Amino acid sequence: MAGRCHVVVLNWNGRDSIRPCLRSVLHQTYAAYRVVVVDNASTDGSCDIVRDEFPEVTLPLPENLHFARGTNAGLREALRDPECAFIATLNNDTRVDPDWLAELVRMAGDRVGMVASKMVFIDRPNVLNSTGVSIGPDGSAMDRGWNSVDEGQFDEALDVFGPSAGAALYRKDVLDSVGLFDEDFFAYYEDLDLAWRTRFAGWEARFAPQAIVHHKYSASYGSANPMKTYLCERNRVWNLVQNYPWRYVSMGIPWNLVRVVAGPLPWNGPKLEPGQPTRGRFGETTAAMARARLDAYAGLPRALAKRREREATTRVDVHTIGRWIRTYRVSMKDAVLA
Repeated sequence: MAGRCHVVVLNWNGRDSIRPCLRSVLHQTYAAYRVVVVDNASTDGSCDIVRDEFPEVTLPLPENLHFARGTNAGLREALRDPECAFIATLNNDTRVDPDWLAELVRMAGDRVGMVASKMVFIDRPNVLNSTGVSIGPDGSAMDRGWNSVDEGQFDEALDVFGPSAGAALYRKDVLDSVGLFDEDFFAYYEDLDLAWRTRFAGWEARFAPQAIVHHKYSASYGSANPMKTYLCERNRVWNLVQNYPWRYVSMGIPWNLVRVVAGPLPWNGPKLEPGQPTRGRFGETTAAMARARLDAYAGLPRALAKRREREATTRVDVHTIGRWIRTYRVSMKDAVLA
């Protein structure tokens, strides 16, 4: 037996999705696991569903702590278990196959600190949502295989930069040594930042092609929400400053400019249908981007302090980091066409 795994499901107003999500999680073939549902002060009755139908898994919070802080509450609960060996994080708008957890743990070799699931869209099961996370030269990120038809082209169990926290497995040893999600990120890119810290500590990541998750994309924030645009852009800057060597920080600036000018932002959501109004949407996105940059720059002293801490403890050199950026890189074409 590989060890006990805790599955941490973060719920916020997931009335329509939390029941099928938990039913799928509670029918795993992996023998040794526990489930913790962290409820982020839901107001739609979904907390009552969990309390009444799944009372053994509930961890209600007094207020909405959003993704990073809310998930960390569940991680801390799991880490209190002395028999815990792995922790899986899972969005509430998912359904997982019965072998999902067993496949994730199977991929967690000696130096593998995190494992990515194969995520497909719940309404388009032949289209990929994520097979791990790829990184951009400007601090951005993109789901590997995003929005591409699943023809088996990503079904090799290989090394990836890191997992999407929407359906990921982490070793307890990793979280004990590098810490939990950075709560300053609030939501978005906190899993990317954790992947950087995990790699700095000498761990690797794997993709588990048979660990299949069906995901309803952006159920919490919406696919074209200005708040999502704001968080992704602000956190992109912080991720760049906290984790990239300075030589790559400077190289990422022109790449970012070309990406933004050449095409839609990857987190803007689906393109509008003909005849849909566009007035106001561009202005909202521009305002969110501007506010994100200002707030990101205001937070640079804190980001620089974190950078210095990581530089003092990292177990890899700048050449290794450069190889990561080249190996797991998002292409300009993929970023523009996302």
